[in-house]
Amino acid sequence: MWKTTFAWHTEDMDLYSINYLHFGAPKTWYAIPPEHGRRLERLANGFFPTNYQSCQSFLRHKMSLISPQILRQYSIPCNKITQEAGEIMITFPYGYHAGFNHGFNCAESTNFATPRWVEYGKRATQCTCSKDMVKISMDTFVKRFQPDRYELWLRGEDIGPHPEDPRQTAAPMPSKMDLL
Repeated sequence: MWKTTFAWHTEDMDLYSINYLHFGAPKTWYAIPPEHGRRLERLANGFFPTNYQSCQSFLRHKMSLISPQILRQYSIPCNKITQEAGEIMITFPYGYHAGFNHGFNCAESTNFATPRWVEYGKRATQCTCSKDMVKISMDTFVKRFQPDRYELWLRGEDIGPHPEDPRQTAAPMPSKMDLL
């Protein structure tokens, strides 16, 4: 069917998502464990260099498909599951996923956050080529859930690893628009 596929992506701001399939044809999902997300990004950058030059977060555009067989050839683990009517699917922060619907169905989804998500949200990459991408101000979340790191974050000195990447880096400094 037209528009049956959904390309490799993480949720906006690397949020969790929950998807409920109300009725109709099943939906097949492919998922990469979050700890392998950086490897998928590097592979996609190599396969789609023009896209990467235009926007370093081009996978957020939800336009790039890579076969799970290719991922396995590059030792990127890829899990597969088929969701049936009446079942839910949850994706985790920074969990790349893709898939397709087997036919007509009705599904509903939404994003959500938990305190665990805050570190992901602070370090989520942003699309640089479009102004209409979702961007959530992290100000309230850092103040409430990481008060000991708030002043460091404001100064761009909040050094630590991305939850799925052991390298120590500074969380991006908030812009004036990010502060409430």
